[in-house]
Amino acid sequence: MKSGKNFYLPMEPRQRDELRIAMETQFRYKFYNSTEFPFLQSIGVNHIIQGFEAPDELGYIGALHLWWAPDESDIVYDKPRKFKVIGTWHGEWLDKPEEAVELAIQIQANRPYNEDKLIEVAIRHAKKMADLSVKKMVKDALEKEDEPDLLN
Repeated sequence: MKSGKNFYLPMEPRQRDELRIAMETQFRYKFYNSTEFPFLQSIGVNHIIQGFEAPDELGYIGALHLWWAPDESDIVYDKPRKFKVIGTWHGEWLDKPEEAVELAIQIQANRPYNEDKLIEVAIRHAKKMADLSVKKMVKDALEKEDEPDLLN
């Protein structure tokens, strides 16, 4: 755990730890078997933060932070893949939601590129392509109107 103090309310630490083991096991199982899993690190996704909460009487379980490292992989698959997955996803639990938000901000700030600028460029490109498509449709419609009707 990252913080020096544990934040365990309202459930007992043992109960929270058991829930965390169950949640992490289930999350990793689904994560490792997802179609996109082997490709995430190659497209720059090397951190995953997922929060978990139990019903009202139990409350917040914590946030699971998984990060990819290019170590030797020890992942065993139920359904073996055609290619070998390289690297390992390490994990830690964060006790407070604020820790997860702070970590996400830190991860984004440490990226070698500005995600907001990438999104802005993608939106601008999509708008440009949509405008070109509309102009072509209008031009085609006007050309069709200009064609004289041939009567035999």
